[in-house]
Amino acid sequence: MVKILGLDIGGANTKYALLSVENNQLKLLTSGSEYFPFWKKLQSFPSFLAELKEKLKELHGNITQVVFVTTAELADCFQTKKEGIQSICDSVLEVFYSERSNMPLILDVNGDYIPVDIASENWLSVAATNWVASAKYFAKDNVNAIVIDIGSTTTDIIPIFNGEIVAEGKNDLERLISKELVYVGLIRTNVVAIIQEIKLNNKIIPLASELFATSGDVYLILNMISEDEFTSDTADGKPADKKHAMVRLSHIICADTNQLAQGEIIAIAKQVKDKQLEQLSIALNVVADRYREKYSINPKFVLIGAGATTLGISLLRMNGIYEEVIANDILGDEKLNVFCAFAVAAIYQQLHMTK
Repeated sequence: MVKILGLDIGGANTKYALLSVENNQLKLLTSGSEYFPFWKKLQSFPSFLAELKEKLKELHGNITQVVFVTTAELADCFQTKKEGIQSICDSVLEVFYSERSNMPLILDVNGDYIPVDIASENWLSVAATNWVASAKYFAKDNVNAIVIDIGSTTTDIIPIFNGEIVAEGKNDLERLISKELVYVGLIRTNVVAIIQEIKLNNKIIPLASELFATSGDVYLILNMISEDEFTSDTADGKPADKKHAMVRLSHIICADTNQLAQGEIIAIAKQVKDKQLEQLSIALNVVADRYREKYSINPKFVLIGAGATTLGISLLRMNGIYEEVIANDILGDEKLNVFCAFAVAAIYQQLHMTK
């Protein structure tokens, strides 16, 4: 039996999905997400991977193939993306390559799998290709579509035509320019990166330019996510609960919960949410208008990610879009919670093991 381990190595969380393949049938054996903040623990990454490998081996035996994507090269413990790619690939190679397993592979922007021992030579083509895995997975069933992946940190808006990714941007910089990458998400975004002033009691109040609160606090306060869904450090290191979220959000205007009523803090949260939806709406319209002009058809819209239902449906409705595919309803929680890790492994199986 062939066993494929898919990894999605992020700057804060590493997600994994172990798949088995027998008679071309794919089965998800196990999956999970482990918190590993690169900016704090870089030197421990090989040990972290080794522990993960041993845990999976104990439960399911030897791993045949490791395939992965990474966005951790942008963590500020690395001076350049090339350095980050080299370090991450060296760790994966050290831990997972042996006489019992194949050379680990990393997905590149063209959808090809590159051996990790030469990946640093192609560092720009393999940096931050998680969006490629997402789009390629859905492209087989949604041949003319725009995939909107609202994650904890960023949002990807990926056009697909005739079953092929037709994104204008190939790397993060190009994708920011083309609006196909919006650096806001459901949990980790600094509130002042979303909005710079709020209106309270008929007064306009500029925000303090500090990391006092994040988008996760906003959606906790508005009851749009649960405490368990707050999958990141909080801005002050205190618990991810509604009480502490209100304290954090009040600090963005240099106030606290002794100065603001609960209703006032909720009003601030609503303004942040509306502004974030406005940011996403601007980007979506740029990508969708470009798509319609170029291909003369209306795309299907596919929602995925932590914010698929929390923000995605509202985003579509405010733009007059009333039909969508919600991947959350198709995949099931096990696959959904580690989707890019699952997708990079599933695509590998489809491309390399069914020929």
